[in-house]
Amino acid sequence: MALDPTKIRVAAGRLYVGVTAPATGSPLALVTGVPASGSEMGLTQGESVMTYEVTYDEELADQVLSPVAVFATQESLQLEFSLLEYVAANVNDFLQQAGLTTNDGTTPKTDLFKMGSMSPTGAAVALQSIALVSSIPGTSPQRYTIVMLYQAYQSAPGTARYTGEGSTVMKCTFRAMPDMARNDGDFLGQVVIERN
Repeated sequence: MALDPTKIRVAAGRLYVGVTAPATGSPLALVTGVPASGSEMGLTQGESVMTYEVTYDEELADQVLSPVAVFATQESLQLEFSLLEYVAANVNDFLQQAGLTTNDGTTPKTDLFKMGSMSPTGAAVALQSIALVSSIPGTSPQRYTIVMLYQAYQSAPGTARYTGEGSTVMKCTFRAMPDMARNDGDFLGQVVIERN
């Protein structure tokens, strides 16, 4: 393979929630760089990181010093990023299990987030899709890298920083849960790299 610096990817990602997942085996289609459904989460700070991890179980035998077989036992897919836009929809996604009550009839208008559940067995977690779209520099027509989690939840602790020395940042980690209605091998999500 020849060395090719045009294949280096340097571009920020844009994040969208509530994106309709494509049919199994099909890539998420974009319309001028944007998913056809869902809502953009706005400005972010720092890197957006996709992590796909597989846990392996290595089987040992008394007759050999090294493992004799390896089996995949778990897999996970997640997106980590820091949101800057402190608006009700983002805070609601960030706090995950909080209840949101919006009141436009008061002065000032309010968004009330309530936390604390009395459910003895735990509350059901609302899952939603999330997609990251990052342009590929130097492509004409413009091409993109897409990461999509079909259904996920925000698993990071709800920690927001309030300081006079910087913006309020909401650090999010969306972890994929399998969508069992999809075909095997396509339960968690997809990575799409468009090319000319």
